Amino acid sequence: MKQLTFEGNGSEYFKIWIVNILLITITLGLYYPWAKVRNHRYFYGNSTLEGRNFDYHATGKQLFVGYLIAMALFLVYVIVGEIFPLGAPILLVVLFLAIPWIIWRSVMFNMRMTSFSNVRFGFSGKLGLAYINFLLLPLLFFVSIYALPIAAAIIVPMYKGSMPAYAGVLIAIAVIVSMALAVYFFALMQKRNTSYLINGYRYGQGEFSTELRTGAFAKITLKTFGLSLLTFTVVMMLVGTAVALMGLGGGFADLAQMGNVENPEELIGELLAGGAVVAVVIGYISMIFVGFFLMAYMQTRQRTYILENTLLDDKIAFISSLKARSLAWIMGSNFLLIILTLGLATPWAKVRVARLMLENTYVDVGDGFDQYVTQKQKEQSSLGEQIGDAFDVDIGVGI
Repeated sequence: MKQLTFEGNGSEYFKIWIVNILLITITLGLYYPWAKVRNHRYFYGNSTLEGRNFDYHATGKQLFVGYLIAMALFLVYVIVGEIFPLGAPILLVVLFLAIPWIIWRSVMFNMRMTSFSNVRFGFSGKLGLAYINFLLLPLLFFVSIYALPIAAAIIVPMYKGSMPAYAGVLIAIAVIVSMALAVYFFALMQKRNTSYLINGYRYGQGEFSTELRTGAFAKITLKTFGLSLLTFTVVMMLVGTAVALMGLGGGFADLAQMGNVENPEELIGELLAGGAVVAVVIGYISMIFVGFFLMAYMQTRQRTYILENTLLDDKIAFISSLKARSLAWIMGSNFLLIILTLGLATPWAKVRVARLMLENTYVDVGDGFDQYVTQKQKEQSSLGEQIGDAFDVDIGVGI
C-alpha cells in the first residue's frame, strides 16, 4: 500500500486564491469559471501517487457555458416570479425534476476532465438510476420523516374522546416507526448513491466496483445519533453545572465581603443572570465543536467502510486511515482561523483539508502498478480522443 500525497502549500495557493477573488469581483462574477479551473488544476496537479499526478483538463470556456445556463435559469425564475407569480412554483418543480439529470451530467463531465498519469477517468452510470437515487429516494426519505407524525396528529384528535388511553401510545408508535423508516431510507440513500457513483467510475478502460450494505450505513448513522445525544447532554450538564457553581460561589464571596449590601437578593440575581449569559455563550461554542466531531465521526466511518470495499479492476484496493479526531481538529481549527483572519486563512484551510484527506488514503500499488498504468495509457492512445468533445459543458457551478 502506498500513500497519496499533496505537494501544495497555503502560501502558494493564496496567490491563486486572492487573484481569483479580485478578478471575480472586478468582472462581476464572470471570471468564476476560469477561477474554478485554476483551483481544480492546482489541487489536482499537486495530488500525487508514486510520483504520478492527477490533472484537470476542462477550460474556463467550457465551464462558462454551464455558468451562463445557470445564470439564465435564475433570471428566468426571477422574471417569471414577477410577471406570473403562479409560474414560479411550477418552474421550481421543473428544476427539481432536473436535479438528477444535472448531477448525472456534471459527474460525467468532471470525470471525463480528470486524469491520472495521462489516463482519463470516465463515468458510465445510467440516467434512469440517477432519477431513482437522487429523486425517488430523497422523496421517500422526506415522506418517512413527516408522513406518519402528521397523520397521527390528524387522526388521534378525532378519536381522542373515545379512546384517550391509546392516543399517546399511537403517537409514540408513529414517532418510533417514522424514525426507524427515516434511518432506513437515509442509509439506503447513502448506500445506493455511493454504489451508483463508484460502480459507474472508469479509469481508462478499467472499472471501479464496490459492494456496500444498507445495514452498515444504518449502523454508522445510529451510532452517530446516539453519540450526538450523549455528547450534547454531557456538554450541557457540565456547562450548566459549572456556570451555576461559578455564579453562586461568586455571589456568596461578594456578600461575605460586602456585609452592608442593602439588596443581597438583587446582587445574587445579577450574578446568576451574568452566569446564564456565560452559559449560553460557552454552550453555543461547545455545540459547534461537538458538531464538528460528530460530522467527522460519520464521515470517517463511512469513508473507511466505502474504501475498504472498493476495487479497481478487481485487483487494486484502497484503504482510509483517517481518524475522527484528526478530521475534527482540522475542521475546528480551520473554523477558528477563518473567523480570526476574516477569511484570509481560507487557502491554508483548504490545503490542510486536502493534505489530511490524501495522506490518509492508501492505494495498493503492488509490483504490477507501473505496468497497469502503462497498459491504460496504451489503451487510451489506441482509442484516441474521439469522445473528447462529447461532453463539453459542466452544468454544475459549485466549487
